[in-house]
Amino acid sequence: MIIVFEKKADKEEVTEVTKIYKGYTKVVVDIEKEILSAGGEYHADCEQLLISNGSSQENLWGGGFRFNNKEVDFMALTNFKPSINHFTYEISLPEIREKVEKTIRKIFDNE
Repeated sequence: MIIVFEKKADKEEVTEVTKIYKGYTKVVVDIEKEILSAGGEYHADCEQLLISNGSSQENLWGGGFRFNNKEVDFMALTNFKPSINHFTYEISLPEIREKVEKTIRKIFDNE
């Protein structure tokens, strides 16, 4: 199940979004609204849910979160935006990486 998060996730929500990948979830962050969707098998599914809820694709950036060591990653097929992100699947722009990490930690990092 994919969930859209606007506030800190609770334990039940974390359990739900880590069902596909144990201890890990793929996420797509709306860097303007500071919300994210998580829990899908593919980043594109998370992206589509945010778009259907009013997000603009240019504000959506994918990555993931490992709950055991609290590591954020910045790799997703949805990040391939040649006019913005230099022909790569990893977020290459520091300002976008910072916004993505800040939102992921706001939702999932319980410390």
